Amino acid sequence: MAENPARMTATRHSWTLAGLKRGLIAGIPVAVSVGAYGVVFGVLARQVGLTLLEVILMNVLVFAGAAQTAALDLWSYPLPIVAIVTTTLLINMRLLLLGAALRPWLDRYPGRKVYPLLHIMADEGWALAMNRYVRGERDVGFLVGALAMVPIGWLPAVVVGFLIGSQIGDPAAIGLDFAFASIFAAMLVGSWRGRFDLVPWTSAGLAAWAASEWLPGTWYIMIGAVTGCVVAALTIDPARVMAAGTTEGEG
Repeated sequence: MAENPARMTATRHSWTLAGLKRGLIAGIPVAVSVGAYGVVFGVLARQVGLTLLEVILMNVLVFAGAAQTAALDLWSYPLPIVAIVTTTLLINMRLLLLGAALRPWLDRYPGRKVYPLLHIMADEGWALAMNRYVRGERDVGFLVGALAMVPIGWLPAVVVGFLIGSQIGDPAAIGLDFAFASIFAAMLVGSWRGRFDLVPWTSAGLAAWAASEWLPGTWYIMIGAVTGCVVAALTIDPARVMAAGTTEGEG
C-alpha cells in the first residue's frame, strides 16, 4: 500500500530521531543475518594468519564484507597485492551504483554528513532503505539506522569469530572450507532485485567456472567479477529496475 502523501511531505528531506529509531528496528533482522556470517569471517581471518588488531582495522577502515571475503580467499604469503587490490576494486565498483541511487535522498546535505554515512553503506542496509524509499519513506534518519545496523551486527560478530577460531583446527572438519561460498550465496540472496540480475549473475558464474577450469590460481575471481560488471553495464537499464522496485513496494 502506498504511503500517506501527508506523511511523505512531512518527512521529505528530514533527519529525525524517530526516523533513526524506525531504521534501527527495521534493521534488526539485517544485523542478525550479517552477524551469522561475520562470525565465520572472523574464524577464517584467524585461519589465514591475521592478528586481532589487523582484523579490526580491516573491518573499520575498509568495511566491505564481500571484498574482504574475496581478499581472504586470495591471502597467501607473499601477498598477491595486485590480485587483491584489483579484485577488491572490481567487487566494490557496484558501490558506485548504490551511492548514485542514494543521491535523491541525500543531495541536500553537506559532504561532512553524507560521506561518513557512505562509509558504512552495505548491500543489506541499502536494500532495506531503498525498499522503504520506493514506498514513500523520506526521513534520512531511517537510512542512517538501516545502514548502521550492518556494522552493529557485523563487527562484534567478527571479533567473536576470531576469538573462537583458536578452538578450531582444520576448517574443513566442520565445513568451514565451504564458508566463502556460503557467505557469497547469502549476499546474493540479500541483494537480489529481480529478473534483471539473472543475466549478469549467470554470466559471471559461468566465466568464473570456466576460468577455474582452465587458468591457475585464483584468476577466476577477477574474471568472474569483470564479466559480471561488463554484462550488467550492457544489459541493465537502471530506470527499469527502479520502476520494478516501485511496483513491488506498492503491492
